[in-house]
Formats: sequence, structure tokens, C-alpha cells
Amino acid sequence: MICLENKNIIIHDLIIPHINKKIDIELVRGLNYLRGDNGCGKTLLLDYIAGLRKQKKALIQGNESIIYINQTIFFSDRLLGKDFLMFVYRLDSIKNDKITFENYIKSFYGDSEKSKFVFELIGKQWGMLSCGEKNFLYAVILLSLQREWYILDEPFAFIDETRKKFLWDMIEEKVNVGKGIILTSHEEQEWIEGKAHIIEFTETGIKNYN
Repeated sequence: MICLENKNIIIHDLIIPHINKKIDIELVRGLNYLRGDNGCGKTLLLDYIAGLRKQKKALIQGNESIIYINQTIFFSDRLLGKDFLMFVYRLDSIKNDKITFENYIKSFYGDSEKSKFVFELIGKQWGMLSCGEKNFLYAVILLSLQREWYILDEPFAFIDETRKKFLWDMIEEKVNVGKGIILTSHEEQEWIEGKAHIIEFTETGIKNYN
């Protein structure tokens, strides 16, 4: 059994379909980085952790409070970024969505140009945003919600270096206050080394190291 004080995510007897890998790991609070080639099962594992996939014989504990920022965004191109913000915040029973979001962003960069860029994005139609801008805004809005764990599947895809730094600041803030992060990225950043608990998918199984 997982103790309440621990709140790590424990996975036992999980078999990833078509990959033939048995998963028995514990994901600790802090930054967890999943490393491996395309098709090795990383996204499938994230789906199981998030509860999107189920397996009767597998045991997954500690995943009750999760935000899953995956690679698929379903939202009407006609609506504005602030409509997506309102939709997400209302689902989470957050009132005064615009003020709450603005205060969260300003807690990082105040009234700087970086903050203004985010506020400009939420005022634009979703269909007018580039792929990178959509990915960035999607991640920023969901990271502003309060959970114990955050799963990010390729959050830096198509995002410029300035916005990557913005996302990393948000991720680092979550880690600093004791939250758990599970991250995949083909663009392995220099900040991962020495800061992350690394889970590597290999041909023979999974290796864990810091």
C-alpha cells in the first residue's frame, strides 16, 4: 500500500501492449524524465498513469490528482484563447478566470513583455495561432491549475527558446513546492541532467537512475 505521506506514484505489474514491457516502478516527487525512442511505449505509459487506459491486473497508486498535458488538443479554431481558459477554469470550479490566470502569470514575470505575450495569445482566435503558440498556451493554462502531479508529453514541440524557458520556469516552480512532474521530450534540455529522475526505456526493459 502507498502511504499518504509519500504520495509518489507506484506502478506494479503493468504490461504495455504491443511493446511487451512489464512496468514496475515508483515515480518520486520532483522531476521525472521518460527517455526512449519513438514507439517504445512512453506515451502509452502516460495514458495509463492518467487513467485514460486501464489494465485489470495492473496496480497504479498515487495518481488521484493529475493534470495530463498530452499531444492532442481538441478545440474549435473559431473560439478565442480566453474561451479555452474559461472552459478549463470553469471545469475546475475556478471563478474570476481572467484575473486568476493573470495573477498566476504575473507571479513569474510581473508586467514584463513575457507576461504581455501570454495575455495577447489568449485574446486571439485559436485558429490564428501557430502550432507552437497553441502548444505553449495549452501547457501554460493547464500548468496554472493546482494538482499534485503534472504529466507533460512533448510540451516543447514547435515552441521557440523564449517560450521554452517560460514553460521550464513554471515546471521548476512546481518542483520547488513539492509537486510531481512526469516529462517526455525529444529535445533533451541541458537542465534535465542532474535535476531529473530518469526512466529510460530500453530493448530489455526499463532502467531508473538520477
